[in-house]
This record gives sequence, structure tokens and C-alpha cells, in this order.
Amino acid sequence: MAGKNKANVKVVEFCGRPKRNKKPRKSGLNRNKLGSVRKINGKIYVDFMYLDERVRESSGLDWNDDNVKRVRQQLDAIAVAIDSGTFRFADVFPNSRKLVYFRQKERVLFNSKQTPEDVFFEDYAGVWYELLKASERVSERTLLGYRRYIELYLVPFFGSMSFGHLNKGVFDGFISWAKALQLRKKPVGNATINKIFVPMKMICKDVAIAHDWGAGYNPFFGFRKLPEADPYEKILPFSIQEQDRLVSQMSDHWKPYFQFAFSSGLRQGEQIGLKLRDIDWKKGLLKVRRAITLDEKGNIVEGKTKNRYSRRTIRLNASMLEPLTAQKEIHKRFKCEYFFCTSQGYRIHPSNLRQRVWLPALKKAGCEVREMKQTRHSFATVAIGCRENPLWVANVMGHRNTDMIIKVYSRYVEGENGTQDGTNLDRAFQAVLGNGG
Repeated sequence: MAGKNKANVKVVEFCGRPKRNKKPRKSGLNRNKLGSVRKINGKIYVDFMYLDERVRESSGLDWNDDNVKRVRQQLDAIAVAIDSGTFRFADVFPNSRKLVYFRQKERVLFNSKQTPEDVFFEDYAGVWYELLKASERVSERTLLGYRRYIELYLVPFFGSMSFGHLNKGVFDGFISWAKALQLRKKPVGNATINKIFVPMKMICKDVAIAHDWGAGYNPFFGFRKLPEADPYEKILPFSIQEQDRLVSQMSDHWKPYFQFAFSSGLRQGEQIGLKLRDIDWKKGLLKVRRAITLDEKGNIVEGKTKNRYSRRTIRLNASMLEPLTAQKEIHKRFKCEYFFCTSQGYRIHPSNLRQRVWLPALKKAGCEVREMKQTRHSFATVAIGCRENPLWVANVMGHRNTDMIIKVYSRYVEGENGTQDGTNLDRAFQAVLGNGG
């Protein structure tokens, strides 16, 4: 260490303010020593050279003989460490304003890797986001969510911290800070905070891999996610009778859209993104290959489905084909790019659809106010209630497996005789809709 990495050490004379009484300096205090111990505003400071840079740092101690002697001894120890190449600025001056500057110089001189204390959250968060974006592992809508969490919460709180400062106590402080904020004029809840920690954990894991910190780096040790209500408690499905009553309050233009939404369980973005070529009328098949979604900047775009399992082909039963056939005539009239369109022939905008069609129809039908995504939940609950095979339901809805179907919708099972192709579900629809309600 004292060879190649040895820094220049020398005795330096620093010019201070001339003393008014011009008394000679106390003999022997700093003679033949590294740097000097100085009194500034009643406090003890050290002055020395390190890596060809002048260092002037406060000891935090008041000026008196005992403290001066103590600091002088510490400065002598610094000189020995510098001479042997073992001195590291951060070990002695962790709160210095020049901490980052000297760490960088040390890293270059000693060819050492960055430690968690060397890497700051704001610097790496941007790198992580760009790497994730380039990987195309997540959808643009997911990127949008991560970017918002980083910009609105993570960087404002953690930005100036190094990864070495992160621990359970710091995370608890973040939770307290976040709960004091407002999101859409409402306090930030536990569910949102847990979602914010998703990219936070991904960033910490990736930075540890990138800098080879090993499994020993675990800032989340002892930290647990916040309790939150079951998100699926908000499922408020419509019975087939309620669906029929609701759709009957809509204009003929919108009836096929919502009939198909209830009978197929497609996600809203998937249904809006359907095109005529996605339907094989002869074979009775529907291909789901895209979705209307948001890009990373929040703009509405035509993009990929939620995941690869959502790219699926559905065999259409009679309850699905009927509204599609009615919509086919509407599509011929407007010749819109998308199979479903507005009453002016444009692409459907979800917020307009909700305000101008969905909510008025709910009111006229005397139904409780619910979000449009309840059409998807209604498909699943009615299908499971009719004892349809959960695997068939999962495939139609674009789930990876039956776990979600069984976990979320099993409480709605009522019948005893199951089928595997939608027959029971089709019979239930036809019993109501086929007889005019």
C-alpha cells in the first residue's frame, strides 16, 4: 500500500491571520508535523494535504488544551494512514461537504470499487429506469407508473441519500413523509405506498448486482410492507338480469359494446383496441393482440397487451357472437379503424364513455354506481357461478393460470354441474337475453 498508492505527505506551513500582539507561536505544537491544528471561531480545525488537495475540516470540539492535544494525536494518526495508503477520507470526515469529491479521487487513485456509500439514489435511479425501458420487459404503462413514483416520491425523499444510508428506519421515515402528502386531494394510502416500494426494491437489487455488493447488502432487512385492504373486496359484479336492465337503458349504438364487455370479460383497453381483422367469422375466433393504453409519458397509444398471456385467441360462443354481429353493421357504417367506435366514428375514449354513457345508464337502470371494469369481474363471477371450468375462464380473460380465478371469484360458485367450454354460461345468457329479458 505504501508503494504505488502512497500519497505525497509533507509538512506544510499554512498562513493564518497575523496576531495583533505578535507573540511567537507556542513552541513545539506543530513542529515537524503533518499540517496544523488551528482555532477558528472557538473551534478546533485541522489543516493538512491529502491527494495534493488542501483539507480544512472542523473537529467539532471547543478549543482548549486537552482537546487540542487530542486532535493533534488524531492528525498524527491521519499522517501515518496517509503514508501507508490506508487513509480513507469518509472514515474520518463522514459529514464533510467534500466527501463525494474525495471518494471519487480515492476510487481513481486506488482503483477501488464503489461501495453503497459511494452511490447516490438519484444518480442510479435514472440509470435503472433507462435500462428497464431499453429491456422492454415491462409495458409503457408500467414504465409510466414507475416514472411517476420515482419523480413524485422516491427522488424527492431519497435523492440526496447514498444507498449505504438506506435501512428500515429511513423507510419508516419515508412512509411518514408520504402519508402527509396528497394524491388527487386524498391522503396517500398504504396500497399506494406499497406500490411505490416495488420500483424501490428493484432499484436496490439492481444497484447491488451492478456494483457487486453481494447478498450482504439488504437495506430492507426488518422492513415489512404495510397492511392494506383486499383489493378484490371492491368487486361488485352485475347479475345477468342487472346487465340486461343496464344495457337496455343505452342507445342502440352502445348496446353491442357493453353486451360484448359483459359476455367476454375483455379488459377495456383490449376491447377498444380490437380491429375487424381480429375476428375470424367463419371459425368463430377472436384474436386479442393489442390494447389501447398509456405510454411512458401518459399519452394514449395503441400498444401491447398487459403481458404475453393476454395475447390470446378466444373461441366465441353465441353470447359473444351476437353483439359482435350487431357491431359489425355499425362498423360498416362508420368504417372506423377500430371495430368499436364512438357515435361519430372515432376511437373510444374511456373517460368520455364513462361520463356520457355508463353513468347515465346506471342511474336510469337504478343500479349502484360502479366502475366500468366491473364488466370484466361480472363475466368471471357469472361464469364461475355457472360452474364453468376455471381454466377456460382464465384463458378467456388472459390470465397466466387459474390462481387468480380460484382465489378471487370462487366465492361466487353456486351451481353443481360444470362445463369446460362456456355452455352453462351461454345458457344463462340465452335464458335471459334470448327471451327478451
